[in-house]
Amino acid sequence: MNTLSRLPVGLAGLLFVLSSSSCVPPCTGGTPSDIAAKVGSRRQQWNLAFANRDSTALAALVEDSAVHVSPQFTHVGRSAYLSVFLHALATRPQVQLTYWPDRVTECKRPHCGIATEYGRWKESWLQDGQATEVSGTYFAICREHDGHWQIRSEMFATSMCRGRAYCGS
Repeated sequence: MNTLSRLPVGLAGLLFVLSSSSCVPPCTGGTPSDIAAKVGSRRQQWNLAFANRDSTALAALVEDSAVHVSPQFTHVGRSAYLSVFLHALATRPQVQLTYWPDRVTECKRPHCGIATEYGRWKESWLQDGQATEVSGTYFAICREHDGHWQIRSEMFATSMCRGRAYCGS
């Protein structure tokens, strides 16, 4: 496990913010733009790659220095970031994970190449033969690289856990 995965949550949050600070312009939401559509398309590609268990496609959607933060851990770097998802695929044969972006906000400064994504996620699988479902919200920062959008950092919050074997309820 990555040594950064044991960072205190406050320090992990600071690291998350610092990883995203390459663009601090006024950003606005509003009607879907070309950038919002591309970021949304990237999320659909992620959902499809996960459903297809395609680790190569997942890796292409994440920056080399990506940061992944949840209440339990922090991972820094593409390999560490992907390890969370690849472990789920390896140990939970029926696992399903889906993201639903609710809002994409783009940086309006010329050549900024940054967009934020806020939405909901749900993961489900069988744990010891019992249906298990975990869901919540996420916030992601995406950056454009040569016309392709990649995840720069992502922070998760779990709001629901159902299934006795995994959740204890």
